[in-house]
This record gives sequence, structure tokens and C-alpha cells, in this order.
Amino acid sequence: MRSARLLTAMAVALLFFPSLTRAEDLTTVSDLDLLAKTREAVGAQDAEDALQLLTEMQRRGVGIFAGQGGGTCEDVIDLPSGITDWKFHAVARQAYIRTAMSRQLDAKSCGCMFEGFSFDDFVSGALGKPAADLKDDDRTVLEDIRDQDRRATEAQYRDLAKTCRAN
Repeated sequence: MRSARLLTAMAVALLFFPSLTRAEDLTTVSDLDLLAKTREAVGAQDAEDALQLLTEMQRRGVGIFAGQGGGTCEDVIDLPSGITDWKFHAVARQAYIRTAMSRQLDAKSCGCMFEGFSFDDFVSGALGKPAADLKDDDRTVLEDIRDQDRRATEAQYRDLAKTCRAN
């Protein structure tokens, strides 16, 4: 039943939205319109449009790519068992993410911010020791890292992410 509704929606979209073109910013197109345009491009054997549309579908994880998107770029934080400070994990994670964002901004990269930058790499660079040697007392240093240019970094990273989605 769901597939029948989807096909009907695709047909309606093809009839009422024929003006969707390659020049349009695909990030503003709804998932249903994207599916309809992709089906139309594949049916017309328009390789250039089909590739662009399928790439956007893959980025969003819709259609044939459902369930394949997201989740592949995750922060993995392994704290030693000796950490008893209940706020430590959150502070460590936020400091790690803020630092990863800064690295991403410096590289002007659209890839996964954690790729090639493990939590252990972060701790080694920031504290000069492996993550396995973290102690409760390290939380204040991690808080300083987390708070350093935090708002500006987050705003610049959102702009980078927006640019990456547009390309």
C-alpha cells in the first residue's frame, strides 16, 4: 500500500513539478520530489541528472539508499574505568567534538570529522598522554578546550556543513 502511494505521489509530482531542474538547489527539494525527478531522469536515460539526483538521494538516505545513510560518522569515546566524575564523559565528548570541528574547518573538509582523528589522538594532542591514562582531574583541562571559541567554531562549522550540502 505504501509503495502504491509513493508511486502515485511520484506521478503527481511529475505532472505538477516539471520545472524542477538540475540548476535548482537539490537540498531544497522534498524527498518525494527528489524521488520523482530521479525516476524521470533514469527513465529518460539522462545520466548526468540521474547521477546528481542519485547522489543527493544517497546523501539523504532515501529511496534505494534508505537505511544506508548516517551513523557511519560517529564519535567513539572510550574512557578508562577509573573515571568516577559523572560529568567527565559529557565534557570529554564535547571537547573532542569541538576540536574535531576546528580541524574540519582548518582543512575545509566535508568528510567525517572523526575520520583519522580518534579520541585517543585528541587526548594525546591535548593532554600529552593516551586516553587510557585519563583521570578525574583532567576534566578542567577538557572544559577549557571545550569552551575555547565554542560558539564561533559551532557557527563556522554549521556554515561549512551548509556549503557541503549545497555542493
